[in-house]
Amino acid sequence: MRNILIPKRGEIKVNRKSIRISICLILILILSLSLSGTSFALRGGSVYTGSKQIAAPNVENLEPSSETTKMTSPRQVPSNVDIISNQITVSNEEISKPASETTKMTSQKVTSLNAANLMSLSRPTKGTNLPYDGAFSGVNTEIFSNYYFFTNGSTQLYVDWNVRADYPANVLWHINVYQAGTNKFVMSSDQFSTNSNTGWWTTRFYNLDPAYNYYISFVNDGPQISFPISGDFTVRLK
Repeated sequence: MRNILIPKRGEIKVNRKSIRISICLILILILSLSLSGTSFALRGGSVYTGSKQIAAPNVENLEPSSETTKMTSPRQVPSNVDIISNQITVSNEEISKPASETTKMTSQKVTSLNAANLMSLSRPTKGTNLPYDGAFSGVNTEIFSNYYFFTNGSTQLYVDWNVRADYPANVLWHINVYQAGTNKFVMSSDQFSTNSNTGWWTTRFYNLDPAYNYYISFVNDGPQISFPISGDFTVRLK
């Protein structure tokens, strides 16, 4: 017959106490793990609860933010606009283009005795100092000054002129300016009328390139080739 060991009453109390302590430790461990998971979730992590994973809200997404992206194509800027130091300034290109203005002379000019310098159908190959007096007659197309003019670094020329129609008719005409040496066309004056622009007038050509000398021509614009024009003129610096 086997011997059955029956624990004493004091031993039973000790075992029950140990069990309670173990249970308390387990509960404390579970609570500690739970608090640790909550703290991790508040920092933007995720909490694993059984088979479900709960993502904690990201608090940083609520803060103000900005985003910058590169444009796939360059922004189109007008050719006459420069962007410097975030300020838009109008380019000087438009301002520096050659231009002209014409005003009527307040007093009638007397034709110079040197006005016998007739113009030519050929472009000039020699230069002369200013002022220069010239004349032309019977022009049906375009006629050039016999000389180009030494500008001495000046950016403007003045042309005093008195142009008339050879016959009673209203003839339109204008002045051209060319670079000496290159024969490059620079600009035209306004178009004038022998009926409206009578007497002496002055046309100022300005914003010229000071690196060049220049010559001029008078151009008959019609109405047709049978109406020639004649005139006297003076070219001067000022």
